[in-house]
Amino acid sequence: ALARADGGGVGGAVGRAGGARCGSASLPPPSAAAMMEALGSMAIAGSALFGYNRKNFMYDRRMRQEQEFQIAEMRIRVAELWREDVRDITELTGKKMDTYMVVNMLQLGFSVTLFIEGRLESGTPQWLLCLFMASNAGAFMFLLLSVWLSMHASVVTQSSSVRLLTQLIRPPIPSWEQLEAMRTYASAFEAVPVHQMLRVPVVQTLTEGR
Repeated sequence: ALARADGGGVGGAVGRAGGARCGSASLPPPSAAAMMEALGSMAIAGSALFGYNRKNFMYDRRMRQEQEFQIAEMRIRVAELWREDVRDITELTGKKMDTYMVVNMLQLGFSVTLFIEGRLESGTPQWLLCLFMASNAGAFMFLLLSVWLSMHASVVTQSSSVRLLTQLIRPPIPSWEQLEAMRTYASAFEAVPVHQMLRVPVVQTLTEGR
């Protein structure tokens, strides 16, 4: 009885082990439909990642272009402020010279009137008459010199303003080469490394420890 029991137990164990081996060996291989489904899922995921990263690339380039345009516009505005400062300073000097010229011309006219119509009373000492003529002549010369200098200062102010505005403080308008450098072609995305084209959002950032 013990022999039968041992034989039966050993035989049952061997039978079960053989059945297990037969069951594992009889697993069906993956079908072509499953492989095609897996490949299709991978292609869809790759296409979605490619489109996502391309949109990010174009968005970043557009933002960079707008930033460069804004910087160029700010530089132009700063140059315009400088040009306005130059105009204000030169106009202030020009207006002062014009005022001096008007006042000195009136005084010059008074001096000429004294030469023509100015009469001293009869019996005036000769030395007083000479002093009057010398004073009037000195005033005439100084007023004439002041009118000439004010005219010269006004001309110099205008010419200096024109020189500053046309040679030194020009608006920094971007050239064609600079505008072309600000531009981004869509084909530039093709030069991006493949791992950037297929970058998985959030996952790569976490793995890189950023």
